[in-house]
Amino acid sequence: MNTALRFPYKGCAIFPKISLQANGQYAACFTIHAGYDGSGGERYARGLPTTEFASEDEAIAYVLDFSAEWIDQNPV
Repeated sequence: MNTALRFPYKGCAIFPKISLQANGQYAACFTIHAGYDGSGGERYARGLPTTEFASEDEAIAYVLDFSAEWIDQNPV
């Protein structure tokens, strides 16, 4: 996984932290920071995965969907 991976959305930056688990599934952790470049403070963090995925792409899609909904409900 690329640790510099960042997705800007509505004044925030989403930083996925996808990791391959021992069981072959991908865990989706992430943080949301204020500012498109992530230079603002941390607004949300999920350090423990709640769901595992068969592929890294599925995990990133989940992170982006969840984060966009959370940002929409909690604007800067």
